[in-house]
Amino acid sequence: MFLFSKRNRIIKKAVAKTVAAFADRTPKIYQHFFYGAFDIAPQHLVVWYLFESDTEMETAKSSGYCDELKKATIRNLINLGYPQEAIGTHNISFTTKEDIDNKANGDYHLYFQ
Repeated sequence: MFLFSKRNRIIKKAVAKTVAAFADRTPKIYQHFFYGAFDIAPQHLVVWYLFESDTEMETAKSSGYCDELKKATIRNLINLGYPQEAIGTHNISFTTKEDIDNKANGDYHLYFQ
């Protein structure tokens, strides 16, 4: 049985809590995930939030919604015990399913390389 690290569990809970808090907002978060060598060095965490279309992401950015998502994610990470000095807005990024489809023919692995 594979056990996830403490940091992995913190991140998973923090991101889930953030997504739940924004569930009634539009545009909807289409997908979310995280990765990085955060067990080696916590500053290497990357959290991605995806919107379905480029138009939705532009709306989210221009309305301040993306900034709110970043702040909520950071707050939740820190409140759950992630090292505060290792996290900042540079760790949280946004893209769209539309962009992945257009630039990488829908291949997430290729897109995020």
